[in-house]
Amino acid sequence: MQISKDDIDILKLYEDSGVDESYTDKPYEFFSGGDNIFANKVIVEDKKSDVNISILKAKQEAEKLVDSVSDLAGLKKVISEFKLNPLLKFASNVISGVGVENPKLLVITETPNTDEDRSGVMLSGPTGDMFKKILVAIKSSVETDTYTFPASPYRAPGGRLPTFEEMEISIPFIKKFIEILKPKVILCMGSLPVNALFGKNDAITLLRGKWLEYNEIPLMTTFSLSYLLNNKEAKKRAWGDLQLLLQKF
Repeated sequence: MQISKDDIDILKLYEDSGVDESYTDKPYEFFSGGDNIFANKVIVEDKKSDVNISILKAKQEAEKLVDSVSDLAGLKKVISEFKLNPLLKFASNVISGVGVENPKLLVITETPNTDEDRSGVMLSGPTGDMFKKILVAIKSSVETDTYTFPASPYRAPGGRLPTFEEMEISIPFIKKFIEILKPKVILCMGSLPVNALFGKNDAITLLRGKWLEYNEIPLMTTFSLSYLLNNKEAKKRAWGDLQLLLQKF
């Protein structure tokens, strides 16, 4: 039997969560009068406080590292060498962005897709192709006037979104990208990047299609690339958001 990478990731997740054994490998007959397999209580140590301390230390280290860089190349090097985010152990590659410096438009997506994670190249696969078409529709491209990077440089197990705690570690990188690139306009694709920037936990329905401002830079939010890829109706609504973006240009 061949074990897939996703299966391995799930097993690693179980291991990191403290799951290291099962009660029995055969069905248990509760009415057989046998020994109660739950008779011996297992005391589980609460490691939540330890996890919070680890997250805090990782975020502090990230903040310290970004303070030491002043250009895009230095920031990407720091991200590629950073080892304290727990999601790193599940990712095949670290994705830190692509595009031009001092862009007119900065696009922050959510997380690397499967193709990006496997290849290490951003804008790979179907969502990457769709993203390029979106830029063409608003008369932009990563070769001329746009930079894009994922809010989390690591793909989480099963493609899930990172937790609030996991994102806390990546926030210093996101803010440093904006500080260095100095874009004219920011487009967040999905709720993850905008919630990370503003410390919110709002649904995309409350965020999209509205102008916000981050450090005096106009910021628009629309649906994530993965959602748009499989939702025709969402594409129509996202086009309305992009029209507002074009007006701002």
